Formats: sequence, structure tokens, C-alpha cells
Amino acid sequence: MSENKPLRNDPYALAYRYHDSMRENLRGKRERLNPYYENLLANQPDPDEEDEDDRSRAIRYAKEHYESFYELRDIKRIIQWLDKEASG
Repeated sequence: MSENKPLRNDPYALAYRYHDSMRENLRGKRERLNPYYENLLANQPDPDEEDEDDRSRAIRYAKEHYESFYELRDIKRIIQWLDKEASG
């Protein structure tokens, strides 16, 4: 993503900018991070451009389609779609 909207104006901010949101809206001492948002593929660190393993490919796809809220458990499904698309 080239340019991000301000967090307050972005209805999908938690889908791909969860950590930014948590930094901007500081949590209380006993408040924990939300495991659902932590497990979204679009919230995972950006893989290196050269990485072509399944997880890296799925993260890149999820970051392009963050509005679908893909989770870590969706990696296999995304890879099947990407391989099917690549084969024709």
C-alpha cells in the first residue's frame, strides 16, 4: 500500500494496520492484544521481496486483499488459488 488513510478514517485499519492502531491508541496495563487481529495475514510483517515460500506469498496476497480478513489458517487455501491462477 502506497498511502495509508488516517486510522480514524479507515474502516479496515484493524485488518492491516493493527499494530499502528495499538501504538496510536495506547492500551491499559492489563489490556492484551487481540489474538484475532494478531493472526490476520495482512497484519504480519512484510516478507522480503525475494521470499517465495507459501507464507510469504499468502501474506502478500492478504495485504492486497486486506478487506477479506484472511487469517494464518487460510495460507493453504490462498496458495491453492495462486497456483491455480498461475497455471492457467
